[in-house]
Amino acid sequence: MHSNFEDKIFELINLKQEGKYWDFKRQWHENKADLLHDIICMANNLSNNDGYIIIGIDEEKDYSIRDVKLDENRKNTQKIVDFLKDKKFAGDNRPTVYVQTIEWAEENIDVVVVQNNMNTPYYLAVDYRDKEKLLKANHIYTRIMDANTAKDCNTDLDKVEYLWKKRFGINKSALERVTIYLKDKKNWFQNEFEVVYYKYAPKFIIK
Repeated sequence: MHSNFEDKIFELINLKQEGKYWDFKRQWHENKADLLHDIICMANNLSNNDGYIIIGIDEEKDYSIRDVKLDENRKNTQKIVDFLKDKKFAGDNRPTVYVQTIEWAEENIDVVVVQNNMNTPYYLAVDYRDKEKLLKANHIYTRIMDANTAKDCNTDLDKVEYLWKKRFGINKSALERVTIYLKDKKNWFQNEFEVVYYKYAPKFIIK
């Protein structure tokens, strides 16, 4: 029996195409800038889903499985966390990432899961380079359809606006927003009329 997670991943593989929040790799990244770029793009994906970097899928051979057990660049969750820990993200705001392995017919697929949350946009505060590959500071990378923003480019302005709106809950319904704001207890204040209001959206009040 497969878990719901495994069913989800095999469903994406069977589509035989990449999409807004999933990407296929034949093997683990040799260049660390490529890995970091993929993680940031998935963290800033526009679909409001977890991002999946599915490693061990050979697109050129009809999306068949290519076992990653002996991949010399293979990483587990701890190695990914350690890799992200010393990267200079703006506001020290880093994506939450873990690796989950799926075994199929004695072959392994690794899935780098980049969790969906409201802390977007994720971007670097300083440049990061590995060999000839460079990620630029203050550049917002995202994923549009089945393609990532190029390393030397910034994503489109409307995509940047969406990611900031997501952070502040602006693109959600009033009920969803008040649920979010109530969790942010430190930013509720009381005025002289004994009305409690939310600092960043004062039309939300408690009387």
